[in-house]
Amino acid sequence: MKKEIMKKIMLLLFVVILLPITSAQAEGKKGLLVHASIYGSTIETAYWIKAIIGNENHLDVKTLDQVITIDPYDYIIIGSLTRNEKPVKPIYEFIEKYRDKLAKKEVCYYLTCGDSDETMVLKVPGKDAHLIGGRNYLVDVMQKYPDIKPVAIAGFGGRQVMPTLGFTDNIQIWLVGKLAKEGSPWEGLDIWESLVKERVEAFANEVRTKILGIRPRENIEELRGYWTSLQPASLADPTKKKFNPKPSYEHKSTEKIYFARSRAKGDLALGENLLKQWAEENGIDLKEQVRTSFNIYYHATKNYGGEPIIAHIVIATFPDEPGNLQISFRCWDKPDVRKGIEADITKAEELLWADGRKVD
Repeated sequence: MKKEIMKKIMLLLFVVILLPITSAQAEGKKGLLVHASIYGSTIETAYWIKAIIGNENHLDVKTLDQVITIDPYDYIIIGSLTRNEKPVKPIYEFIEKYRDKLAKKEVCYYLTCGDSDETMVLKVPGKDAHLIGGRNYLVDVMQKYPDIKPVAIAGFGGRQVMPTLGFTDNIQIWLVGKLAKEGSPWEGLDIWESLVKERVEAFANEVRTKILGIRPRENIEELRGYWTSLQPASLADPTKKKFNPKPSYEHKSTEKIYFARSRAKGDLALGENLLKQWAEENGIDLKEQVRTSFNIYYHATKNYGGEPIIAHIVIATFPDEPGNLQISFRCWDKPDVRKGIEADITKAEELLWADGRKVD
């Protein structure tokens, strides 16, 4: 009788002691998504990410001023709009405040931006040409806080409601429109949406797999209502679309630019090797300018008629097109002096597309 009573007591103790531990393990990691937004795109995206991660997985969504501690959280997602080609100042202040603690947690960055094409290069008078678009805007914050090593990063694009933009944003969009010689997709629109929905989904699923250790969500299409809008792109012209995906293949030759965009099957390593082969075969000095986990930016220089001409080349991989390599070439010299580099760019494309690598 005593043995039976002791067994029941031991069983009760086992349940009392281990049940809370088991329950805590079942709950999984707890996350915080903190965001900064002006026009609402970053907020919309925050709750979209939360829905994909799943309400069964604890993820608090807060504005910066709602956060009083990050201690209870296992992972932090930091989302921002883009201003001056990087996250906004309050994001830097948040990271600075919690820097030591963030360095010990799993961190992810994302931002909404005007354009998510990470092969874009902008040339501003008086400054060196530089990468813009998408995840390129996160490079600054990652360089400033190297002790915080993000598990995942993303640049989604956003929703620009043109009539409601502030003075600074209007000026910046106007300037980019003038400086981006290959064209500006937002001209004549009341609303321009640059978001790539697959990138939001890929990012949220990265959090699920890399941080929570659970399978990617498969029924993601049903959650795209977070970005569905019935607003017209243009009140004056109802036939205009809010978002036109950039063409996979494009060649443009104007007085201001020679521009070529294309894609091929492969990764950055393959693209790098093929460009080096092309440079060696054609007497081109190929110099790497920037390297990240998702793109490489080169200057390709060669003398044509005694004058050095530079082609700006970017190869990149996009999360919405796994297995494909995106390539862009730009030359801002005048048409009469850039003919030689145009011919060499054609050779580069032919090499990149060879052996069945061109994507239909």
